Amino acid sequence: MEKELKYWVDLWEKQEKGRHKQQEFWDNRADFFDGKVFTEGKIGSNVVKLLKSKNMLSKDMKVLDIGCGPGKHTLPMAKEVKSITALDISENMLKHLQKNMESTNILNIHPISLDWKDVDLKGRQWEKAFDLVFASMTPGVFNYETLEKMLMACRKYCYLSGFVRRSDRLENEIADYIYEKYQLSPKKIDKVYYVFNILWQLDYTPEIEYIHRKWEDDMTVEEAYSLYTDKMSSMVSLSEEDREKIKKILEHKSHKGKVTEKTEVIQGILTWKCPPYSYPSKKL
Repeated sequence: MEKELKYWVDLWEKQEKGRHKQQEFWDNRADFFDGKVFTEGKIGSNVVKLLKSKNMLSKDMKVLDIGCGPGKHTLPMAKEVKSITALDISENMLKHLQKNMESTNILNIHPISLDWKDVDLKGRQWEKAFDLVFASMTPGVFNYETLEKMLMACRKYCYLSGFVRRSDRLENEIADYIYEKYQLSPKKIDKVYYVFNILWQLDYTPEIEYIHRKWEDDMTVEEAYSLYTDKMSSMVSLSEEDREKIKKILEHKSHKGKVTEKTEVIQGILTWKCPPYSYPSKKL
C-alpha cells in the first residue's frame, strides 16, 4: 500500500514542480479578484450550501481557510461559523479582505499573512485545531507535505477544490507558442485526481462533485500582458523575443485597446471526514 501511495505522491510532485507561484504574482492579481468577491457572490453562497448539505458547517465551528484571497468564500462562510482563520501569502489580498470585512461588518475572521508550506502547526498550536480545513482553488496545497498539514490541522472535515479542465483561447494561443519554442508538454491539471488517490491510499473516503462554469473578462492589453507574462514565467524564463511575441498576440486580438478572456472550466470539489486521530495512517 505504501508503494501505491508513493506512486501518486511522486506523480503529483513531478507535475507541480516549479509551479508554486510567489507573493508578487498574487499581489498583482489582488485587485482583479477583489472585483469578483461580490459580483460572484452566488458562487461563494453555493459552496456554503454544499457544505451545509453535508453538515460540515455549524455555528460552533472553527474554520481554517488556506489561500483565502479577498474573501469570496471566507465572507459567506463566516456568517455560518464561530470563527475563521484566513491565510494568504499576498498582503494585497488580505488588505482587500480586511476592507470587505469592514464593509459587511463581519468580525469573526482573523486574517494572517502566511505561506501554508511554511506554517509550523505545532508552534501555532494548530494541530487538530480546526473543525473544517478549507482550501478552495489555492496553489498553497501543492504537494504531499502541504496536504498532510491539512490532515494534521483538521479535527472533523476538509474541503479542497481545483480545476479538472480549463480552457482559455487567449492563454492557449500564448501557451502553445511557449510549448513549441521550448519543447514543453502542455501542463496537466490533475491535482484533484492525485489528491483523491492519495487520500484513498491513506484510508480516507473523499467525495467528489463537479462544477461547470463559463465567464468572460475584459482587460486592457497592458493588463493582459502583465497577466500572461507572469503565467508563462512560471514555466520558463521569458526572453525579450518571447515578451514581444506575447504583446503582438494580444495586440492582434485587441479591440479598442482591450482583449476579452473567454474561460470555460470544470472544477472538482473534494470533501472528506477526518478520523478522530486526524493523522495519515500511513507514511511514505
